[in-house]
Amino acid sequence: MNWDDILALLDQGEGQAVEFEKTIPSDDDIARDVVAFANADGGKIVYGLDDKNKHLVGVDYRSGLEETIEKIGQSHCTPAINIVVEAVDKGGKKMMVISVPEGDDKPFRSDEICYIRDGCVSRPAKENEVKELTNPWSGKGLNKRQIRSMQLIAEHGSITNREYREAFNVSHKTAHIEMTILVDKNLVLSEGAGRSTRYILPAQPIE
Repeated sequence: MNWDDILALLDQGEGQAVEFEKTIPSDDDIARDVVAFANADGGKIVYGLDDKNKHLVGVDYRSGLEETIEKIGQSHCTPAINIVVEAVDKGGKKMMVISVPEGDDKPFRSDEICYIRDGCVSRPAKENEVKELTNPWSGKGLNKRQIRSMQLIAEHGSITNREYREAFNVSHKTAHIEMTILVDKNLVLSEGAGRSTRYILPAQPIE
């Protein structure tokens, strides 16, 4: 992350995937935004920049600040969120940039509250919004493709290796390995053989 990247974020503007703060807020406020981004599609949080006036303010930097902020993702977020924090220097002033990944184990919470990103605001989710975030296949050691494939099977009744490859732009081998993992975890059943193999949900409910 460098100054050109910061300028690109400024051009993009504060919104669903970008947040600007002139100063570093409290740990609770940091955790709230981190949770909101993880419950969405991920994003960047920049401290030390006044985006309204395009003015570089800088933060009160000290050694180890990156690690201190990163620990907030572990200690103040449930489940823990692995964030990456970088210091960006410009003209002797430093900005802190938090990169928040989209979470696989939604919904995430801070202080038992589920936050979501609503435009340029991080706010508590309503009950129906929390339900929309909840995924029955989260927390089962699956990657994003596998979780999405489970959703596709639930929607369409089954999925083939070819359909998996086309949906996620992966090789035949990768599709086979990732679907085999789902079978081994008893999340799906395989029907047929060879190119006719289809993967379906088991009759019993998922625990």
